[in-house]
Formats: sequence, structure tokens, C-alpha cells
Amino acid sequence: MSEEIFVRNRVWRKTRIAGLVLILLFTLASLPASAAENLRSLFIHAACDGKISSAVLSSLKEEIRTSTKYQLVPGLDDNGRMDTVLTIYMNCAERSDVAAVATSHGWAHCDSVTDCRGTVDGSSIRSTLCDAIAAAECGRTLFKAFDAYVSSSSVGASRTAEARQFGHKPTT
Repeated sequence: MSEEIFVRNRVWRKTRIAGLVLILLFTLASLPASAAENLRSLFIHAACDGKISSAVLSSLKEEIRTSTKYQLVPGLDDNGRMDTVLTIYMNCAERSDVAAVATSHGWAHCDSVTDCRGTVDGSSIRSTLCDAIAAAECGRTLFKAFDAYVSSSSVGASRTAEARQFGHKPTT
């Protein structure tokens, strides 16, 4: 009899532990999904084909990938979500061991895959000279400038006003 109780308790403990493990796995699996929902979508339109400017662009993209605020999207339609997308426009030119990188920031919103409207904030236009040796640092600097632009309070107000002008519901 006592052996039967011992076996029953043992089975009950294993079942309880298995249930707790399942709950833990479910909780951990849902964390990345909820974190991804809080990321702001970002589209980069770049005309940067040179050796140095490609390294700068790669560094910028890596900073965005590792950030906890933004996610890169392949198009303005935000992977079909049709939400407001932050944008970075880049144009680069190279000579010898230096790249000139011009950037501007803005946002866009799509009503469909083929009907998108965007705005470039003229006050965000910047030019940067990047040395071949410091291309990665140049990309990090561009990311910091973009993050500071987005973090400024006037950006949110402008984005909301722009969305209303286009007849869209502003997103937060």
C-alpha cells in the first residue's frame, strides 16, 4: 500500500513538473512576440553602392537590428500591416577613401500595397563624411542621429498632423 502511494506521488510530481515546464515555455515563447509588437517599423531607401558607403549602410542596419526600438521592414507597406513606417533616405558618393553620406528622415503610410504616401522632414537632412577606416562608427553615428530624431517630441506631433492631413488615423 505504501509503495502504491509512493508511485502515485511520484507520477503526480512528474505531471506537475511537466505542467510547470509547459507554462514556462509558453511564457518565454510569448515574450519575443510581445517585444516585436512594440518595435517601430523602419524602411531604409539607400543609393549607396560603393565599398565604404556599403559598409556604412551595413553598420546602420546592424545597429537597427540590435536595437530594442526598431525593426527593419522591406517596404513601406510594413509587411502588409499598413501601419505608419519610419523612413531613412540615404544617398552616398565616394572618392578615394572617403564617402559622403546624405540622410533624411520621415515617415510613410500605405492604404494598400500600391497606394503609399510619405513625408520627408526637411529639418532632418544631414550630410556626413565617412572615412574608410571608420565606416562602422559612421553607421553607428547615423543610427544615433536617427534615434535622436525619433525621440524628439516634435516628431510625434508632426507625424500625427501628417497622418491627419492624409486622412489616416494616427498611430501611437
